[in-house]
Amino acid sequence: MNNVEKYFGEQTVLSNVSLDVKEQEIFGLLGPSGAGKTTIINILTKQIEADCGVVKVDAIPREIGIMLDIGGLYPHLNCLENLNLYARIYDLPKEAPMEVLETVGLADSAKKAVASLSRGMNQRLALARAILYKPKLLFLDEPTSALDPGTSKGVCRLLQQLREQGTTIFLTNTIWMKL
Repeated sequence: MNNVEKYFGEQTVLSNVSLDVKEQEIFGLLGPSGAGKTTIINILTKQIEADCGVVKVDAIPREIGIMLDIGGLYPHLNCLENLNLYARIYDLPKEAPMEVLETVGLADSAKKAVASLSRGMNQRLALARAILYKPKLLFLDEPTSALDPGTSKGVCRLLQQLREQGTTIFLTNTIWMKL
């Protein structure tokens, strides 16, 4: 991202933003609420266009995993059914959804409806969906915001493992988290 600017009406949201994320790096973008962190992710994932500047992402859409504030999960389906939908889209092995539920600590909740999950569990399920197909590039918008300290540490360990396996991770947060 080089000299990117974004305006919503008269409001300047991003002004001359430049950043460079290296392969297999965990890049953390910290800032207060309303600072434009989510807007940057939305531009990098082509959900919105920058008004000016240069944006280059070295991954095709199928290689990108995204976890945003809005989870994109189906509330009336259970955890496993949600992941099974995405596994079919990406033609993944049948065991992949259950394996990723174990990875994020939700194996015991596989049959629970998403609507009945706590915010933290919902967040872990959204993370499971984002990493289900082992993306090359992973965008995480405040991945630990609703998690207790112990679970947050577990997510940080998982992110380190993903990086070691070749995933580049771009995450935002309002507070510093030690990875």
